[in-house]
Amino acid sequence: MRWRAQTTIYRDSVDLICLERAFDREYVGAPVRFEMSERAPNTAIAEPTLSLPPASAQSLLQALWDAGIRPADWSSPDGEINALRKHVDFAEHVTKTLLQPSQRT
Repeated sequence: MRWRAQTTIYRDSVDLICLERAFDREYVGAPVRFEMSERAPNTAIAEPTLSLPPASAQSLLQALWDAGIRPADWSSPDGEINALRKHVDFAEHVTKTLLQPSQRT
């Protein structure tokens, strides 16, 4: 089972498409309708709303990422990239300093 995700501007939505290939045929998942049911506070949830094999869950997350969907608390890796650049610059400086031929006076 693999997933595709696409943003649909005119509907202000992210559309998910489930695909599967078996026996030289391709299948597409039928539209899903979630029905909400009331539960009493502090009661156990008997069944999950959606259960996926790990590979399919990974495919779904990748499809959402490819469609531009990011976790709400995800921050840009710019800080990490800048830190890495500074580290590389420092390493280059140290390498050049250590490998320079000694200056004779």
